[in-house]
Amino acid sequence: MKEKSILHVPLLSPAWKKVAIVFFPLPVILVIGMSIARMDISPDESAQVIYGFWAIGFGLLNLSREKEEDEMIKSFRLQAFQTGFYWLIWGLGALMLINYIRFDRITSEIFTAYLVLFLLNLYVYGAFQYQKYMSTKD
Repeated sequence: MKEKSILHVPLLSPAWKKVAIVFFPLPVILVIGMSIARMDISPDESAQVIYGFWAIGFGLLNLSREKEEDEMIKSFRLQAFQTGFYWLIWGLGALMLINYIRFDRITSEIFTAYLVLFLLNLYVYGAFQYQKYMSTKD
């Protein structure tokens, strides 16, 4: 596959991991600031702001290169994305079941793009870190 293909995803510099870390406390501070400023923000909107920022943060972490990017890390990265999608499918199914049991219907309000992207990036990050941990454990 050519390096200039649309299927080639360039990885970010490891320095982007520091930028990604900023996206985790920032939305909490932003939501608290908005509530102190007496802006009319609903709890659902607050959650979406937090999910969105955290999705970006985990996305940046997932797309940042490791210090040593070898074939094993590339294989871990591919497996992490596959595992993340697998967990996402089952996780969304579980959320649908819980909501059906709780509300006697499947509420679509909680299934936003922000939530799904946050969960996907969280699962991918968790799977990647777990694989790295297991490879150093042996």
